[in-house]
Amino acid sequence: MNGNQALQYRLCPYESGGKIVGRGAPAGGLEALPQFRPEGGELEFVCDEQTLQRILGLLNKACGIDFQNYKRSSLIRRIERRMGRLNLAEIEDYARLLTDEPDELLALGKDLLIGVTHFFRDPQAFETIQKKVIPAIAESRRHERHIRVWVAGCSTGEEAYTLAMLFHQFNERSAEPYSVKIFSTDLDKDAVAAASQGIYPEAAMTSLPKPWMRRYFTRTGDLYHIDKDIRKMVVFAHHNMVEDPPFSRLDLIACRNLLIYLQSETQQKVLSMFHFALNPDGFMFLGPNETIGRLTHLFVPYDRKWNIFRQQPPPGPGPLFASEIDRGNSEASRTRPMAAAKRGHRQSKDLQSFMKTDELYTAFVDEHMPPCMVIDENNEVIHLSGNVNPYVTLAKGRPSWNIYKIVEGRLAVAIITAIQKVRKENRTVYYKNMKVSSPEPPTSVNLIVKPFSLKNKKFDKLVLVLFEKPEHFGNPVRAADEFEVEPNVNHRMIELEQELRQAEESLQATIEELETSNEALQATNEELATVNSEYQFKLQELSEANDDMNNFLITANIGTVFLDTNLCIRRFTPAITKEINLLEVDCGRPLGHISHNFDDDGIVRDAQNVLKTLIPVEREIRSRSGLWYSMRVLPYRTSDHVIKGIVLTFADITELKSANEQLLKLSYAIEQSPSVTVIADAEGKIQYANPKFTEMTEFQMAEVAGSSLRELNHWNASSTSFEEIWSMLSSGHEWKGELECRRKNGPNYSESVKILPIKDQDNRIIYYVKIAEDITERKQTEELLRKSEMLSAVGQLAAGIAHEIRNPLTALKGFTKLMGSGGQHGNYLSIMADELERIEEIVGELLVLAKPQAIDFLPKSVASILHDVIMLLETQAIISKVTIETDIEDELPLASCVENQLKQVFINVLKNGVEAMSGGGTFLVKAEKSERGSIRISFIDQGCGIPESKLAKLGQPFYTTKNKGTGLGLMVSYKIIENHRGSMTITSKEGVGTTVVIELPAVP
Repeated sequence: MNGNQALQYRLCPYESGGKIVGRGAPAGGLEALPQFRPEGGELEFVCDEQTLQRILGLLNKACGIDFQNYKRSSLIRRIERRMGRLNLAEIEDYARLLTDEPDELLALGKDLLIGVTHFFRDPQAFETIQKKVIPAIAESRRHERHIRVWVAGCSTGEEAYTLAMLFHQFNERSAEPYSVKIFSTDLDKDAVAAASQGIYPEAAMTSLPKPWMRRYFTRTGDLYHIDKDIRKMVVFAHHNMVEDPPFSRLDLIACRNLLIYLQSETQQKVLSMFHFALNPDGFMFLGPNETIGRLTHLFVPYDRKWNIFRQQPPPGPGPLFASEIDRGNSEASRTRPMAAAKRGHRQSKDLQSFMKTDELYTAFVDEHMPPCMVIDENNEVIHLSGNVNPYVTLAKGRPSWNIYKIVEGRLAVAIITAIQKVRKENRTVYYKNMKVSSPEPPTSVNLIVKPFSLKNKKFDKLVLVLFEKPEHFGNPVRAADEFEVEPNVNHRMIELEQELRQAEESLQATIEELETSNEALQATNEELATVNSEYQFKLQELSEANDDMNNFLITANIGTVFLDTNLCIRRFTPAITKEINLLEVDCGRPLGHISHNFDDDGIVRDAQNVLKTLIPVEREIRSRSGLWYSMRVLPYRTSDHVIKGIVLTFADITELKSANEQLLKLSYAIEQSPSVTVIADAEGKIQYANPKFTEMTEFQMAEVAGSSLRELNHWNASSTSFEEIWSMLSSGHEWKGELECRRKNGPNYSESVKILPIKDQDNRIIYYVKIAEDITERKQTEELLRKSEMLSAVGQLAAGIAHEIRNPLTALKGFTKLMGSGGQHGNYLSIMADELERIEEIVGELLVLAKPQAIDFLPKSVASILHDVIMLLETQAIISKVTIETDIEDELPLASCVENQLKQVFINVLKNGVEAMSGGGTFLVKAEKSERGSIRISFIDQGCGIPESKLAKLGQPFYTTKNKGTGLGLMVSYKIIENHRGSMTITSKEGVGTTVVIELPAVP
């Protein structure tokens, strides 16, 4: 049978009673094979070698890994597994898929790199490493105090860290610690990267004993981090042990459950490389189902159960030495120390000295000692000395150094018999005159068989066999042992030996086949372990999800009923039994047959509609006990979107509904409150503002959300700073006062403010609430009241003054007229007359202030009045280099007014503005209809402006900002506008100018 089969098919086990594997012709003869489908069976998988090679080529190109060294059975199983997941029957289809799907190609590569490993895998094996191997390594390296370890095929690093922990614990117990360096390599770069992190999930720690976990790992959340001291001991690297050079001078190589996936030739190559990399007394640690095959001459079993081997240097005799024996060359004799010296494990100076000593021993043995051989415990010849050609010959077939195969049968029986006595009785055995028939003519020889060494335990299992000529026993010092074999017995022994050899060869072949099968079974077990671990993980996830769901449904106090497509009960939670009278025995009964406590009989109807339309239904229902529930009816969907029934959930919302009603009341109260309400977080960032805030400030909620409370007010016009207010609020106290609030478009307004902190149950401030009311009109009313009272007082004073001075003025005026008739003092009299006219004007204004005159208000055009005033003062404006511009709307409504009084006000305001613009500029007069339907007249100059501290005093009696003035003109203007049921507002900014806004009611 050729291992590279052209096809492979299997009969279904349940149809054929077992598994039959068929193998066709080698690769290249595929076309000659018939397409055979066994009767009653199913052709499950057909593997074309050419297609397989194409897949391996794609893998090599994508992953950089040559999988040619892998066993074909492992490759085919993995490919078949991937094809099963994708529901592909033909490998050719899968190969085409790999060409088009690079992700699947990489997934196949990862699948072939089976990374099954965990901490302390096979605990008894690592116990042997801890108690026997590590002390033995330490003993052999006690002078150098340096230990080198190679973990080949480390995967994600668990076994490498396991060895590091064992060596670290050994160092802790040693008086003088060793320097330990562990080289950990793998073909999978991702696995090496993960291993180098030293971070493992909780699932990876299940095999690690608790003391080791507490000692060498630190838990961070759901992850475990390896201790830094352990991490420093391990060097991780990407390495291909089949193609890349190995490490050297190693004391331990751990390569577990990797060789079972490689072909036999590759296994032998790797093991030979391990032998080269190990120190003379180094150890090799394999998996429990891996063997060294025919390389028994390279490794000695140290623990057969756990496949721990120790390096065995190459035996002295070899093929070259055997050919020299045939030529009778005694120089071929070499000892083990000489072979070790050739490997270069000693310094050159010591080697030269040793070689001289070796030559002395060689000469002594060859010239003064009889021919001899050294035999080990396996009856293998490991050393020859002297001229042993008469007694030793090479057998036909595979070369072997077993005593039965290199010594003539009768003599071999004698030697084996003597060896058994030596090992049993620990004494020297010798036979004389033993017949040797191999040379011509036959001769005799005396055999001396004795322990090789009685003092050195290292050689206690070796036996020395000496060949002496009979004449040497002229005067024997001891009695010879008897050894007689009858001719027919001897002939029978020869036949038995031949049969034994055939049986040994057959047994060896069987062992090798069993080892191969065992390796294949182990590989299959590894793959099954991978699949099993995946399934276990999925089952654990499913179990945890199921437990989570059950606990959630129970603790969430949500009543749930699962119905099938016939609306029969499938499952329910305990919470629903309060309202629907369900028992465990009701599973399988229709929902409509079950009584309930709801004031609603449409539940079944809702379930039927949802099952028909697949549109969920959600509504609130009330139970007879007064509780409210939120009922949801949804279709039950599987993961592949198949409708398998209905799910009904009933969430108790009684408290929530009551709380919502309370919150709704509070919300309505805040939303419809006549006061401005603003809520800010603990940092003063605005979270909410009610509609009244938007109405007053014209700022929308989205514009102020997230901004600071500081930005709502005009702090320069306020007597208190924001820092003072915030300091009081932060200490847990409320603040009350009056502030100037900003408008988005328009002048600021005054507000009465109360800001208080909101605290939680732990007395921590979580919010701040600002409640404010617009007090602009109230302040204006107060100001008007104050001015009115002041004007009333001034009026009374003016009335008195006017009454007292009118009569003298009248007399004085008459007197001046009389004097004027004489014509002698005309100039003086003219001046006196002007002054008297001025006094009379002042008195007239005082009388206006004293009491309103009985005048008639008539509808007049404000635009016409403004035009007259502008024409009157235009000459003065031109002289002052002031340009008067107008922006008067067409079709302004009429105002009910006294025309002369309005002219007096407009002249006063316009004249003051022109006088304020000493450097010239533009004076804008604007008249328009306001949003409230009133007439708004704005006088905007570009003068020097009025300081903010003086604005509040404007309109007070005898207060003026001009160098010359009575301070009565503006006060009279305020009084006139007040009598017209209007308002006059003055705003100013130094260096920019002053704006006077007069609003008058329009005629309906």
